[in-house]
Amino acid sequence: MRQGYLLVALVATALLVGCGHAEESTTSASSPAPAPKIATQTISFAPSVEVANNDDIDPTGNCLMEIKKHCADIEVGEGRIADCVSDLIAEAEVQEVEPEGDTDPVEVTDACREEVYQYKISRNSNINRNIPLAKACKVDADKHCNITWFFGYKSGQIISCLREVKELLAPACSKQIFKLQLDAAIDFRADPQLYENCKEDASTLCEGVKFGGGRVQACLRDHRMQLSWGCEEQLFRQELEDSDDIRLSVRLYTRCIREKRKFCGEVAPGSARVKDCLEAHRHDDGFSDECRGEVESMIESRVRDFRLDSRLRTTCESDIYNMCAFFGDVDTLDTEDTSVIRCLQDYMNEITSPSCRSMVRKYKELAAEDIRFDVPLAEACFEDRQRLCATVPPGSARVIRCLTNGRDKLSPLCRATLFDEEIRFSENIDFQYPMRVACAKELKLFCKDVPHGEARAIRCLQDHKGDTDFGRDCKKEIESYEHESASDYRLNYRLSKACRDDISALCASVCAAEDGSTCGGTVLRCLTERKDEIKNDACEQEVLYFEKMEVSNFNNDVILAAACREDVQRLCPNTQPGEGRMHECLRAHRSELSDTCRKEELLLEEQEAENVELRPGLLRTCRSERRTFCGSVQPGQARVFRCLAEKMSDPDFGESCRSEIIDKLQRRQANWKLDPTLRKSCKSAVQQLCAAEDSAASEQGLVYKCLVSHYMDVDEGCQKELGRAVHMAFFVWKEGAILTSECDADVKTLCLASRPNMATTPGAVGQCLAAKLEEGTKSGTALLSDKCLPLVDVAEPPNMKQAFEAGLTVALLQSQLSAVESTTGLTMLKRDTQGNAQALTLTGWTALMGIASMVLLVLWGANYAWRQYRGIPDQSDYTLVVKGKGRR
Repeated sequence: MRQGYLLVALVATALLVGCGHAEESTTSASSPAPAPKIATQTISFAPSVEVANNDDIDPTGNCLMEIKKHCADIEVGEGRIADCVSDLIAEAEVQEVEPEGDTDPVEVTDACREEVYQYKISRNSNINRNIPLAKACKVDADKHCNITWFFGYKSGQIISCLREVKELLAPACSKQIFKLQLDAAIDFRADPQLYENCKEDASTLCEGVKFGGGRVQACLRDHRMQLSWGCEEQLFRQELEDSDDIRLSVRLYTRCIREKRKFCGEVAPGSARVKDCLEAHRHDDGFSDECRGEVESMIESRVRDFRLDSRLRTTCESDIYNMCAFFGDVDTLDTEDTSVIRCLQDYMNEITSPSCRSMVRKYKELAAEDIRFDVPLAEACFEDRQRLCATVPPGSARVIRCLTNGRDKLSPLCRATLFDEEIRFSENIDFQYPMRVACAKELKLFCKDVPHGEARAIRCLQDHKGDTDFGRDCKKEIESYEHESASDYRLNYRLSKACRDDISALCASVCAAEDGSTCGGTVLRCLTERKDEIKNDACEQEVLYFEKMEVSNFNNDVILAAACREDVQRLCPNTQPGEGRMHECLRAHRSELSDTCRKEELLLEEQEAENVELRPGLLRTCRSERRTFCGSVQPGQARVFRCLAEKMSDPDFGESCRSEIIDKLQRRQANWKLDPTLRKSCKSAVQQLCAAEDSAASEQGLVYKCLVSHYMDVDEGCQKELGRAVHMAFFVWKEGAILTSECDADVKTLCLASRPNMATTPGAVGQCLAAKLEEGTKSGTALLSDKCLPLVDVAEPPNMKQAFEAGLTVALLQSQLSAVESTTGLTMLKRDTQGNAQALTLTGWTALMGIASMVLLVLWGANYAWRQYRGIPDQSDYTLVVKGKGRR
């Protein structure tokens, strides 16, 4: 803590010699006789010295005119005249930057300035030369810095010691130390250590730079990369000592004095409070470009070394040790260290101190806003920025976005670093600067109570982007974010976190990009194709959400967008992306699509068939029907679509929705994979019996026809689903339809000839053909043609009636148990949230009652079957075809 005193002694000695020459030169040029000197020794363990003018500048010297005009009533001695002229110099510096309108300009000659500077330089060699400092700090010096008995006295060592322990000093002493620091901040020559180490650098790099006003230090900082090691070390030491108070950052203070008064007038100096205030207001109206430049330069210095932010340094000290494995005294590090801030940002959510976490969040926000505040990215992309984004001004994430848009042209190091930063920023809207600014209104309107972490606020905005009051600029930013996150799963924070284990298990070999290149949607494609194998429910939900993004905006399926780019330009140039419009346009031109685009659209159609949530057009058209008829049906495995198809003959079913359902059912006939339950049940059968038809990918129903021809060779599950599919094809019969065209002639002859309007009623044609099949079976003479009969036979399997009656028996059992519940008050059925029975809950004597009920129902079922077998009439007007198929 007391290191460097020997060096200070040597420097001070050299300074005194230099100062002496300067004084001789000044004296010889002045006519008045030298002022008498007096001996003084306030601090006993520092040498006695002689001071002139009772420790003040010569009132008859180079500052005579300034003293007469502005300091005439000031008593000479203890630096009072020098302080008065120093205030004039500071005021003149401010006026040089910002003239005060009608106020008379303050003029201080260069000779006067230099005399004041030299006077203050000379005081730093021995504390006894600075009488006010020696008086105010006598007790503190004896308490903290009386070490000459051991080391011997070294020039300037007591002042240096007091400066190092300024937090422990009495207020009066601390005030004098601050004045000394201010002198050194104004003129680097007033800091012996800094001057000795930097005088050669200054003469080489800052030749012609005027002394005073902190100009030499600012010049040295601008050439930091060219400084000698000793100069850089001492320059940083002074920056570190001065970082708490804006008054010690002389150039910043001078250039921001108007902004300080306007925005931070009530903010007390110290603890970096004014600096933080200026930083917070730097984008406000009325903030000058010159001041903003200085504030941003200060921020850039802070992000390069956390120690320049005293509050971060002290608030996060324990977290730095614990999170970043850092050992040592943060105040005595010899070199800058950007890794500490980077480490704190990486582990921000694990930081224990709320105040520290808040400050680290602010630094991360700054890095996301301006590449200059993201040191690793700024250094990795320095040349790329000059090459690709030289004309792009920093701030508002403009440079970062420029680099992102030119990702393919970046150097490997820049591309990899940029991608790492994008991953880090994807977690929070606060780190998505353009989105945060564009969506400020929407965040308050739709997401005011939603936390920003874990990408929750971003997801909230995604969910509301289609709302009426959602702004265009915000929607544009959300769509841009979705497009970027679709280019690589790692940029989709919620999905990458939820699916980490599933990606490792299912898609580890799909993409191994490690140089900052994106995976191009390959991992996302893998997850969607293997979603049935996903084990994590949260991952499954995130994959579904991504699929919604795909079907809504074709740009979010990067593989499809690349395959269909030319098709879009050729066939849908005026179609705006969003709400599935582009996919609808491409499918309307299906026959004109390129092979690669058609293949990608078909894959997407297969995904959409799984879940009604992936069909934007259907959701819009059938919103009320879904709520009315299928509100309790959970999406997935085509359950909602099947429900809507079964209910579309209801008189209250909307015509627009019915038309949409019929179109989808007609479209299914072209490709068996568009029927999810059939695809699952008949997958092995297709591989064994219809592989050639499947590989042809003709979309002419070849696999359906193959399965029909092998109906007796497939298992019962496939038979059931195939029968349902063909039944639904007849249910929405249309002349020339792919799957039922073999029956068109039969329909016209046997059904439409007598009832021409039958085709407009869903299910009527199928009912007619089923009746003709049954009639022919009973008469022994086939009424259907050889090509049509197998299709109708598959659509009406012989076990349909038994299956229906089995379902009826279960319904009766449920009814009986419900009656027992209402009578006894006992719970015998487990129900879902909609009140539908899901399972039996029978214990004790209720189990015996349940078993007795089941026995009675079985006996009733046997009696019913016997009556049917013997032909005993019952329900003579019952029509199996419509009711049986309605269950499907």
